[in-house]
Amino acid sequence: MWWVSHDDHGAFAARGVHGQTIWIDPTAEMVIVRLASHPVAANAANDPTSLPAYRALADYLMDQEQ
Repeated sequence: MWWVSHDDHGAFAARGVHGQTIWIDPTAEMVIVRLASHPVAANAANDPTSLPAYRALADYLMDQEQ
């Protein structure tokens, strides 16, 4: 399933129920692939840490270009 972040980077993701993620940030020209096999079929437990981490990495990469 595709998820749209609606953030200012236009990021979107393909996500699986056991933590698998393909995070695409067009503004940062970045793709993150996360392989996972969490025992519980839900992303809510990981989102508070993983989603901000993806954005922080995008921001860091964009800062390096300047």
